[in-house]
Amino acid sequence: MDYKEEADSIARRAYDLYKSTDWKVSKSSTENGNIDHFQKDVKVFYKKSTEFDGHIYRAECVIDSPPEKVIRYILPCPRGLRGEWDKAVKESEVIEKINEDLIVGRSATHSVAMGLISSRDFVDLITVRKYPEERTISTNSRSIQRKDCPPRDGFVRGINYHGGTFCTTVDGDPNSCHVVNIVQTDLSGMLPTSVVESALPASLIDFFHDLDTALKDHNMNGF
Repeated sequence: MDYKEEADSIARRAYDLYKSTDWKVSKSSTENGNIDHFQKDVKVFYKKSTEFDGHIYRAECVIDSPPEKVIRYILPCPRGLRGEWDKAVKESEVIEKINEDLIVGRSATHSVAMGLISSRDFVDLITVRKYPEERTISTNSRSIQRKDCPPRDGFVRGINYHGGTFCTTVDGDPNSCHVVNIVQTDLSGMLPTSVVESALPASLIDFFHDLDTALKDHNMNGF
């Protein structure tokens, strides 16, 4: 596989999803009260995927940190800090670094939905892209197959189709950014559709809660 060529394709597909407008409202973080005094409004949208028999989810929130810092927190360890704060992530590692903005990463999640969804793992090609004219930085990814990363005992191998996280500087506030997280994940296994469609939007809200908390904690400690 030509990783650089594949990365260009991943970035284009993710950007097209980012710019698309045919999303339907799924839920908001303020619908049933705030999580642990989490005051930010996270809006989650969805639409049918064209890549697998499921949905793409899009979550949006304004975060009180600049795009460059948010991206660092989202990337896997050691390229970034994802494994240090994301409560959904059990393992996060870089398998291969192609260049500064292109890596192969493996991540594994904890079980969720009271154990109805067991631990999953993913092997993804991840590329970082910058759009200076839009004041946006993004990470874009898609699952790939690697002979040196076979499925492991204790995990169900999931598939991440084209997606990404886009961080755009808020007008008039260089220390805040509008974050859009686009996920289309095939969790595999024999899971009821109702369980998946309940768990994924909730996990996206939890993602922003944990990200916001980690950024504030590290800011308070001088990071």
